[in-house]
Amino acid sequence: MNLDDIKDNFKSQFSQIFARIEESSFYNQMKDRFENLSPTNQKLTLMAAGMFAALFVISIPYSYYSTSDDYIFEFEEKRHLIRELLKVSRESSEVPDIPTAPSGDTLRSTIENQLRMANLLPEQMRGLDVTSAETSLVPKNLLETGLRVSLAKLNLRQIVDIGYNIQNISSSVKMNDVLISANNEDPQYFDVEFKLFTLAVPRFDRESPPEEKPKSKMPFNRGDR
Repeated sequence: MNLDDIKDNFKSQFSQIFARIEESSFYNQMKDRFENLSPTNQKLTLMAAGMFAALFVISIPYSYYSTSDDYIFEFEEKRHLIRELLKVSRESSEVPDIPTAPSGDTLRSTIENQLRMANLLPEQMRGLDVTSAETSLVPKNLLETGLRVSLAKLNLRQIVDIGYNIQNISSSVKMNDVLISANNEDPQYFDVEFKLFTLAVPRFDRESPPEEKPKSKMPFNRGDR
């Protein structure tokens, strides 16, 4: 069917519909009322009808445009959300697992070795005490143990070096507090107390597949033999 046939078919259908409208009593009543109006009122009526028809015609594409605009906004919002989820998923997969925290005795032994390597005198090492981990930064269920390192008569260089080495023992060992005060015997040196705590790192396997539910066994039917 070509374009001319479509036009002819549309004209014939429009003529049939218009003929039915002309035969209706409502159309004839409105026609009589319109003819009884003054020429000025007839012009106003035609202008009003033309404006109404124009608004009706314009409203159709505008409604489609408004709907498409809403669809585009929803699509962009979902696309942005998916991109953010993919970014978070990629970043979480790239973060290395935190190693299991060393025990209190192991941590104490490691720090003692570091202090011996720092060539500290016996009088500078006041004590290493294993304590309970207490901090407001981490929930208690994620804390393992605590350690307090007390040193005396250190210079600023020694404080920085020892603190740096202690902080880098393990990513599961965190420094909670550093207390520094001037030494009573020699104010140009400082007494230092490092407070550490270890994290109770939960273990999980990222590569393990989800557990499958056991399949239910079908009852044996003798008729299946």
